[in-house]
Amino acid sequence: MRVYADNVLADGQTAAVLQVSDDCSRYDLALRAAPSENGEDVWNTVVWAGSRYGFPARFLSDNGTAFSGARRGWVSALEENLRALGIQPITSSVAHPQTCGKNERAHATVQKWLAKRPPATDLEELQALLDEYRDHYNNRRRKTHLNGMTPAERYALGPLDGPGDQPTPWPVHIKTATVSASGCIGIDKHLLGVGRRHARATVTVIRQHRQIAVFDGNQLLAEFTLTGHRGYVAKNPPKTP
Repeated sequence: MRVYADNVLADGQTAAVLQVSDDCSRYDLALRAAPSENGEDVWNTVVWAGSRYGFPARFLSDNGTAFSGARRGWVSALEENLRALGIQPITSSVAHPQTCGKNERAHATVQKWLAKRPPATDLEELQALLDEYRDHYNNRRRKTHLNGMTPAERYALGPLDGPGDQPTPWPVHIKTATVSASGCIGIDKHLLGVGRRHARATVTVIRQHRQIAVFDGNQLLAEFTLTGHRGYVAKNPPKTP
């Protein structure tokens, strides 16, 4: 998936175009106009494609903040929702455009096609143009690398992969942090209350999605469950035998 933010409407405003494509056939699963690069429209586009063609086993995107927070130490809504559906989110490597090379070419083709037409007056008109392009590309454009088939013909051959039966496990992240003078460490816009008696200690933080454990050496200091809301988070209650 990729967002364009440089499509200028007739009134001078910019619009984003969200594109979802099948990696094997290059079939455009979704091509949707949006007012900006934002998480809600990204997710709505994924759902639009999934409701028509089913969901994949893996989902590759770039590292835009509407898609992924994995390289920034936080979790995007898209990543969380995909994993809940059993879909593995994957991001392209930083400074390695080859990862998304086929997608970049597909995006450029859309842009060139739009550039040859008068600017849309609003999002509805832009969407109509995108629908026209998508129909032509999927059903009329024959591809040399697809043995002369259109993307729609290749997509129809399958086989199609799908999500797993269980939510996709979250990766484990390990880092060190210094406890502040007030007894807290900052994680993903949360302040975790480790305790003032551990102030200025260097601790090991082990995180798997919303579950966090904090260690001083081999001693477990505290466990936390992130709430998803900014601010102070108290320790989880001690486990009873």
